[in-house]
This record gives sequence, C-alpha cells and structure tokens, in this order.
Amino acid sequence: MDAKQRLERLENLRENGPIYAEMEVLYKGDRIKLPVYQIDLDWLIYNKYNGRIASMVKSHESQNGPLNAEGPDHKEIIERFLWNSKEQRNRNTIKDLRENGQLKYGIVTRDGIIIDGNRRACLLNRIAEEDHSRPAYFLAVVLEDKLDQNPREIMRLETTYQMGEDEKLDYNAIEKYLKCKDLKELYKFNEKEIAKMMGETEGRIEEWLSIMRLMDEYLAFLKYDGIYTRLDDTEGIFVDLNGYFGRYDGESSVMVQWQYDKQDIHDLKLIYFDYIRARHGGEGKEYRKIGKPSKKDSFFCNEAVWNEFKDRHFQSIYPITDSEPSIDQCRQSLQNVPLDDVLKQRDHAWQSKVLPKIKENMGKSGRALDDYNAKNMPAELLNRARNALFLIDPATDEFLEDPIIAPLVTELGRLVWEFQKALKHRRQDHENDTN
Repeated sequence: MDAKQRLERLENLRENGPIYAEMEVLYKGDRIKLPVYQIDLDWLIYNKYNGRIASMVKSHESQNGPLNAEGPDHKEIIERFLWNSKEQRNRNTIKDLRENGQLKYGIVTRDGIIIDGNRRACLLNRIAEEDHSRPAYFLAVVLEDKLDQNPREIMRLETTYQMGEDEKLDYNAIEKYLKCKDLKELYKFNEKEIAKMMGETEGRIEEWLSIMRLMDEYLAFLKYDGIYTRLDDTEGIFVDLNGYFGRYDGESSVMVQWQYDKQDIHDLKLIYFDYIRARHGGEGKEYRKIGKPSKKDSFFCNEAVWNEFKDRHFQSIYPITDSEPSIDQCRQSLQNVPLDDVLKQRDHAWQSKVLPKIKENMGKSGRALDDYNAKNMPAELLNRARNALFLIDPATDEFLEDPIIAPLVTELGRLVWEFQKALKHRRQDHENDTN
C-alpha cells in the first residue's frame, strides 16, 4: 500500500470510523486530546529512523543505501532490527499482548507512519503472522500532519514520548547519542530544546554530543564511518575518555607532572582507540590507568612511564595494523557477507594478534608506575627487586645465552655497590657523631 492509499484509508477512518478511546498528546506546544482509532496494521509503515534502532538502520544504510519502509523486503529488515534490539523484552511483551491486548496507544502521522509504537506494532504483526489472524489492528491516534509536512514538530513529539523515563530502558546505549546528534544536526534543535525533549539537563546533552563526536572520530579513524554497530559495548570507555580529554583541554592540568602538548593528547587518543578496537578493558576497567587525570594512578600523568608505554605500544601494535588486509581486501575474500560482519571478523583477527602485546605493555607500565609511586619507600622497592631476582635461574640457557643479561648484571652490581657505599658512609658518619 502506497502513501496515497494509506492517506485515503486513514482520512476515511478519521471521518467515519468509530473512536476507540481518547489520548492526551503534547503537540506543537499544546496539550490536546485526540481520538484513538483501531487501525489496520496493513495501512501503516514503520518509521525507519525510530530512535530505538537508529544505530542499526544508519549502519545498514551506510553499507547498502537507503531503506524503503514501504518495500516488503525492507520492512522485514526493520522488523528484524526492532526484534533484535531487545529480544527478551520483546518476548515478554508478546506474552503480555496475547494475555491483555494493547494497553498503551501509539501515535501515527496522517499518512500512516508510526511515530510512537514501532516496537508494539512489530510485535502485533508477529502475533498476527503466527496466529494467521489478519486483519490485525493497532490502537493509535492520528496526527493532522504528514511526516514531510512538519518533520521538526513530529520529531519533537517522537523524542518526548520515546525518551520519557519509562521508555529509556528500552534503548541500547548508543541510541541516545545518535538521537542527540540527529536532533542537533538534522533538525536544528539547540541543546536546551533537546534537554527538554529528553528529560535531561542541558549540561548532560552537551556531554552526550561531545561523546558522539568522539565516537564518530573513532569510526573515521578506522574508516568505518557510519557503521555504528561497531560501537556496541563501548559506551563506558568513551564516557571516560570524554571526561579525560575535557580535563586535559588547554594543554595543562594540575594532575600531570610534566608539560604535555597537543601531539601528546593526540597520541593518547590514538592509543585509546586501539584499546577500544581490541575490546580490552582489563580487570576492573584497567584501561583507566592509561590516561585518567591522577598523579598516582595514570601512565599519562608520569612523563617517564608514559613515554615508555607509548613507545612500546606504537612499536608493537602499528606493524600489526599496517600489515592487516584492507577493508576492500576483506570484502573480496568474504563475498556475499554483510559489511558489518566483515568488519567484525577483521577486528577479531586484529585483536587476536595485538591483545598479548597490549596486556604485556599494560603490565610493564603498571609495575613501573607502582615503582615510581614507591620511590620514597626504598625498603618496598628493594623487597620487590629481591623477590624478582629470586625467580631467576642462572643455569638456564635463557640466562646464559641472552646477550643483554651480562650488561644488566653489571649494572645491577654497580647499583648494589652504590647502595653499600651509601650505607657504609652513613655508619661511619654515625660513629663519628657518637665519639
């Protein structure tokens, strides 16, 4: 059914159809009561830019071109996205719909686009297919406008309903950031207006927009522009990074014990992008040690630790990155595989190679940072050194044949001699004082 037919059916329903109930709607700045109709689901189409599935739709369209919600094949794709967005919740809702019917009314445009209630409509369609019970109906109010007549006000309405407190739990983490970006860039709402729609503070909206910019920068770094599904399970680290870079803005921070510059911040960002791609958070979000503003718990805040960590990272990870197959090469070797799955396999192959090196580098720098923090506790450091030396077996080939061992032993001997001299002088000074 095309837009003209949907419009005619809904116009006839509004003029002649029985009113099922009434629903109060905040639209165009006014709180108004609109009649609720029992609408044949075949007269409606999904809103493909529904905020609940924005990341999946945008990722799909980046790879395959625009989705046409009127086409049967594309309708199935949108329904799959709606189902996969919260599968267990959808199963629970189907059970409730079967037992109690549709208790929450939807909102549709004059030309039959579902503004609020896409998920419920999808589940009612699924029930109708399973039960062979066509026609099936959707309870909703009908707006006086078509979507293309007043997209800004309709988007305001959609956001207000979909991002209400009861609905936020329905959304995957990335969706709220995309929603803010679209409202700001596509519909030209300001932060204050977006905050009101989403039930948040203006400061929180500014933070979400900043995080979204960082996410887009990460995808561009990988040449995965627009493939937002590659951001799954990464929200926490982006939230942390946005906070870190905000603290380091202006090239000075009381937490950093050296004078860093923009290149240092850029290097920090690139390293974090590698950690995000590697999906390595470490035990208890260990990645925070790399760059969080903290005098004692951050590699970046200690110049010596940071430089060693940074150099080891670039020396060990970049050769692997430089030698991996390009996206086009991966697509050629995995023909007929969706691009999102191609990128997932490409990332997994890269992860398997870099993770051991990432963990090793993190461990080395963590120990170095602990040693720096204990520099005023010589007994603690000496105990650590002694315990490490006890683990060395001088009879092994690794000890006897590695050319670096002899210089290290010589250096250790020199350090021990310096320690012994300092203690000897201290004893002599003490004896002279007592005589």
